Amino acid sequence: MASTNTTEHLQLNQWSGTDRPKMADFNADNQKIDGALHAHTADGAAHVSAQERAAWTGAVPVLGSYEGDGQPMQEISLGFSPAFGIVFAAGKNPFQPVDQTTVALRAAFLAGGGSSQAALITETGFSVLSSATPVSGRVAALNEAGVTYQYLVFR
Repeated sequence: MASTNTTEHLQLNQWSGTDRPKMADFNADNQKIDGALHAHTADGAAHVSAQERAAWTGAVPVLGSYEGDGQPMQEISLGFSPAFGIVFAAGKNPFQPVDQTTVALRAAFLAGGGSSQAALITETGFSVLSSATPVSGRVAALNEAGVTYQYLVFR
């Protein structure tokens, strides 16, 4: 016997103490619930698509750090080629005077159209440079041994 009362939205059985539920009543309720859940989860307008989710995830900045190894170049692998970013030495002056005519670059911007002098974008991340030889009065200092560098990049 079906219930005396039903729920407002899906008309599921709401038995009272005198009702005598049957298996068919439970099965019918399960079918209604299954159909309602399927309709909801299949509704593309009510949910984020995989493509939309990927676009949103791509907008989240990636923060990280690395330690300089003192080599002329170090590759920082991210698993993607960043569209934009900034790299800097933690706790250091970003543009440290070396002498009267030279400054050490301990910070750089990364961009697809061109980056600062001491860094460059690669297919899987970015590379940082370290050099004692000045170019236009600047030495690359983004890979000094023992220095911790931090970065913020966008996909």
